[in-house]
Amino acid sequence: MNSPHKGKRYLKMLTAMACVSLLSGSLVYFALKDQNLHYSSERKQTAKVQYALVNEDKGARFENTDYNLGSDFVTLINQDTENNWETTSRSVAEAGLKSGQFDAVITLPSDFSEKLLSLESVSPEKAIVSYQIREGQNEQANQAVHSQVNTVLQGFNQRVVRMYFSSIIRNLSDAQTNVNQMVATDSSQNTFTISNIQTPFSTLPDSFRSTQSIANSLKTDNELFKTQQEAFVKSVASSMEANNNSLDASGKSLESTTGSVNQFAKEANTRLEKSTDQYKEQSEKDKAALEKQWIDDQKHYFDLYDALYTVGNTKLKELQSSDTEIGSFMADFKAKAEEYKVAQGKVKENLEAQITSLEKEAIDLLSLKETIAETYYGSKNLSDQTATDKDVRSAILNLMTKPGNRSKLPKQYIEAITSRLPLISSGDLSDLIAKLEQDRLISSDEATTYRNALKIVGSYSSELGGSLGQNETFKYLFSTDAMLNPATYSIHQTLEFDPSTGSQTVQLSIDDAKMGNLELEGVMKDSLEVSIRQQLKDTGYNVTATVSENTIQVTFINERTEPTTPVSSPDSGTSSTPSTDTSGATATTNATSASASTTTPPTTSPDVNQPTYSTLPKKVSVTISGQIKWNLSDDVKKNSYNQVGYSWTDGISVQAVGQLSVFNGKYDTLTEDLPVILKNFQNLDFTAQQIVTLFASPATSLDINQFASALSTGTLVEKASPDSVYSLYNNLTDDERASEISEVLVTKYQLAGDSLYKQVDQQLKDVMDILGEKDNPKEGTLRQVYQSLPDSDLLVKQASALNTWYGEMKKVLDEAHNQWKDSEKVPYESVVNDQNPQPEKMDTSKLEEEVKSLLSQYDSLRDSSKKAAQATAYGAAQVRDISPQIQQLSETTESVQKSADGILSSLNQSVKETSSTVEKNTSYAEQFGKVLANTKSGGSDNKQVFNFLSDPITTKVTEGKAQSVSHISIIPYYMTLLLSVISFIIAMTLGRFVKGGQEKEEADLLTARKWDLKLTSFLPTVGVATVGAILFSGVTLGVATAANGVLWFVYSFALMTGFILVLSYGLRKAPYLTYIVSASLLGFYLLLTPILGVTTQSGSFLNLLYRLSPLQNIENGFSYLLVGGSLSVVTVLLLLLFVGIGVSLNLFTRKK
Repeated sequence: MNSPHKGKRYLKMLTAMACVSLLSGSLVYFALKDQNLHYSSERKQTAKVQYALVNEDKGARFENTDYNLGSDFVTLINQDTENNWETTSRSVAEAGLKSGQFDAVITLPSDFSEKLLSLESVSPEKAIVSYQIREGQNEQANQAVHSQVNTVLQGFNQRVVRMYFSSIIRNLSDAQTNVNQMVATDSSQNTFTISNIQTPFSTLPDSFRSTQSIANSLKTDNELFKTQQEAFVKSVASSMEANNNSLDASGKSLESTTGSVNQFAKEANTRLEKSTDQYKEQSEKDKAALEKQWIDDQKHYFDLYDALYTVGNTKLKELQSSDTEIGSFMADFKAKAEEYKVAQGKVKENLEAQITSLEKEAIDLLSLKETIAETYYGSKNLSDQTATDKDVRSAILNLMTKPGNRSKLPKQYIEAITSRLPLISSGDLSDLIAKLEQDRLISSDEATTYRNALKIVGSYSSELGGSLGQNETFKYLFSTDAMLNPATYSIHQTLEFDPSTGSQTVQLSIDDAKMGNLELEGVMKDSLEVSIRQQLKDTGYNVTATVSENTIQVTFINERTEPTTPVSSPDSGTSSTPSTDTSGATATTNATSASASTTTPPTTSPDVNQPTYSTLPKKVSVTISGQIKWNLSDDVKKNSYNQVGYSWTDGISVQAVGQLSVFNGKYDTLTEDLPVILKNFQNLDFTAQQIVTLFASPATSLDINQFASALSTGTLVEKASPDSVYSLYNNLTDDERASEISEVLVTKYQLAGDSLYKQVDQQLKDVMDILGEKDNPKEGTLRQVYQSLPDSDLLVKQASALNTWYGEMKKVLDEAHNQWKDSEKVPYESVVNDQNPQPEKMDTSKLEEEVKSLLSQYDSLRDSSKKAAQATAYGAAQVRDISPQIQQLSETTESVQKSADGILSSLNQSVKETSSTVEKNTSYAEQFGKVLANTKSGGSDNKQVFNFLSDPITTKVTEGKAQSVSHISIIPYYMTLLLSVISFIIAMTLGRFVKGGQEKEEADLLTARKWDLKLTSFLPTVGVATVGAILFSGVTLGVATAANGVLWFVYSFALMTGFILVLSYGLRKAPYLTYIVSASLLGFYLLLTPILGVTTQSGSFLNLLYRLSPLQNIENGFSYLLVGGSLSVVTVLLLLLFVGIGVSLNLFTRKK
């Protein structure tokens, strides 16, 4: 019930809230935003800082020289006159730091010189100089230490870099001197090769390729040939004589055989004439008998066929004629079939009408039966046998009351929920929940709870009034992957290729295939070819390059021409000398065999034309320019940050490595939407829980998910529990109403219902007995009779089928009779034809001529055999002896062999000296390449080297505080002060108004539940604390520009929420004690604030208070977050414990 006193109370509360908000906002603005407030960190430190230097450096060796850069560092810091430096051991330094003797300790590690001199390594490491600052100092002292250390390291870095570049320049000078020596040595070797090798080889005769062993072999073969020739002549003459004798005997035998052959041919001709006459006579008799058989068969089969047609046609005509017995039957059958069709149709129509009428009657009786059961028993599924006394009372109660009008819940309950509905977004909230679950920002269980809460709130809004808030537009719903795919990166990479391989492929490979794949773009093969051709100039080699996706293939083509030789004189042979390549590369040569066809010594021209080529380099390097395209896989596109390594490999070794990285700005919009999202989720959960409290049973768990599952089959009002607040408020329960109905009324009401139910049930059974079942009706039922009736068109269909058969049969007979035709005569065929004619007489004249020809050939063979024997003996005598030529060839070969031995000796000496020079040059090249290895690796592909050269020494802070801030920040100090003051003001305001509300609660203890009274004081306190903490955290997040916004918000929110809850409880229960404790903590904090330049002596009581001060530790947390630090697990657990204590104190406080 509203009253003037209650209105004034609300007005005071609103005024207090406005004053608190105005005061808090003013404090935040003046402390963190007003440009008229400055804090200077430029004040000069007047007192000297006492430093302790611990030098543990063991030294290192570089270019055959021992260095100890730690000692050089000591010498450098001794030049500092503004501060006090002392070199000591680690134990003394640590003890002095604890006692306050030293303000800071700087430690040089044992590998200080080793890491600074690691430039020859492919991956040099920076030297780490660690330092520790005494705890308890103010920020100005810390700043002075940072500045001094950085100044010293900067000077020492410059000295180290100068030392490196001095070493590089010295090595380059040595390299230049060695190259000059190599050129002089190569020139000397070239002169030696020309004078001692090329000139002797140009005077060698063409007979160089003949050897003494071949000449000796020819001499032996010549003697053997003479012996074999004589034996061959004798063997041929003996064989020829034997053949002549055999041919004479065969000729005589052939003449006697000729007469026998002629006699046999004459007898064969006589027998052939007689056989031909007998065959002609038999053929004429067979032809006459075949003609007579065809005429007799044709007449017999036609008579039978015509008789069959006449009989069939006569019978079919009788079937159609009404004068015959069969024809009269067919006419009567057609007439009776039509009459049967009409009568059967009427019977079926009458049965269908009766069945339809009975089915409708059965449906009406079943509906009446269910209506009676629902009216008298409370449910249509009950019967007179299953209904109980309780069911009858429930049915009577349903007739007496209207369930929809039972609740008498006060408007204040409804308005409390309705007022929160506009704070919940109506449209995009469901999509937002799905999006957060999809991106795994909330779990599936949390998403289900939020959906069920939204379902409950929506049901309440549609059934009991109240509309949800306007549709919020969440930017996060429309955010897409900000990560570029594919991502591209510019490259300038130097690669090496070996010309001796012929073809070499360098491949760009990704370290982790799950991250996607890499491709090359913009790499021009023409520029690669031009660069390599310049390095292969005058070597006789050409090059072609191919670039495809992630591979670069370079093919080296040998275009060196063959050495040419001038034309020699006609009497001289020709030869070619293999060309010599001073570089050691293999060259293809072709040699022409010497000609030994003349007996006089050959002569050659004095000179040989030979092209000259430059030395083929072992390696050619080329710098490629273009882009690397990174195609990210679907699995990693959603990551906020991706990093992957890559390498250039040539199949044998890795030439270079690197890394690629890409960011995803997708979650930036979520940070912007976070305050609105938290507000919606808080209101949604709170409102849904209120609705569940009203409509669910208190005897069961007031769980949102459990209650939402019940709403899937009904409305909110229908699913309200009978013992819920909504159903029981100012009402009797159904059981109480039912108990007031008299037993007499129940008995009479049930008897009337049983009588009606039995009558209708019996009538329904009778109807179903007459009607029968649809699928398998019993004998005698209407459905069985209807299903057993034959088809009314049955006889008509049979008559029509018979008539159709008659027409088709007559048509078949006519067609078959008209198709008769005489069979064709089979002509007589003789086996004698053009292809197989009768044989003729044999002509023996040709045989006689062939026999005579054979005899003539035998005579010619005898004569030619005799002449061949005589020619063989004469030809063997004409073969000349070649022994003089073989003797001359042997002498020429011996002379050439001596010249070749002298040339070979000179060539071995030249090769030995050249090998020695090459070995020295190779050793120098390896040393020079090791010194400049990092320079050859190229700029962007060896960032670690250039990062090392830019700053060889880095620092490491070893004490627990965050000392990486380059300036003194007052923001953490102001944040701690504002947090304490604003929390205390809000707690005082809550104590004032919540206390007034408790009097009302204590007065209502007899009429309201204890849990509801707790909520009336707990919920406002928690709500105000939450809203105040959100506003303070959000405002200070934007003003302070923290490096880690989310952790800054969580840290500020948890601290302010806990402060407000704990202080409000303390101000209600023990206000004076709370004032004393709060003032003491704030006083000690202001007294010992390091930001004001205050320092404490290590180990003193004040130093202990400083380290245990809660506000000082809170300030340290803000300082750590301000420079990009994160919250540890212990810190998060302490914050949760602090908030939980505040919630427990306010929720479970005991009422007076």
